[in-house]
Amino acid sequence: MSAVTAPATADVAEHVSQFDALFADHYARLVRALTLVAGDREVAADAVQEAFVRAHLRWRKIGRYDDPIGWVRRVAINQIRDAHRRHERKSRALRRLASRETTVAHPVEPDDFGRLLAALPTQQRAATALYYVDRLSIAEIAIALGIAEGSVKSHLHDARRRLKALLEGERS
Repeated sequence: MSAVTAPATADVAEHVSQFDALFADHYARLVRALTLVAGDREVAADAVQEAFVRAHLRWRKIGRYDDPIGWVRRVAINQIRDAHRRHERKSRALRRLASRETTVAHPVEPDDFGRLLAALPTQQRAATALYYVDRLSIAEIAIALGIAEGSVKSHLHDARRRLKALLEGERS
């Protein structure tokens, strides 16, 4: 009986070790990049943590993927989108109930780059953060956001143009 138990225990230990290494190598970078996508570090951290929890629960399958961190990133981005949608629905409901516009406070970003990205539309902000902070390729961003590579290029182009205008406006 111990002959059957020992390989199974070793297999579990190896899976845990692989997952722990993936988490240690990528958690902080994902939170940093997705903070710029979400506009809020806590939302990003929650999303990344939830994505890693889901990956851990399915690690036997996810661990065999060519790019398990890509799966984690995609799940985290979907979590952020879901949080944004919930927030938007809640805001609309409150406006309807109060019959007046509600003001949504935006968190203060710790750096100028985050402040500038917060001025971009969601897809431009996501593409820019993933490209410049997480250093993903156009193809990887397309997969992570679930859009075409041409759309990623367009979002990056539009974001650069808008950021340039914002920066030139600040210098004036």
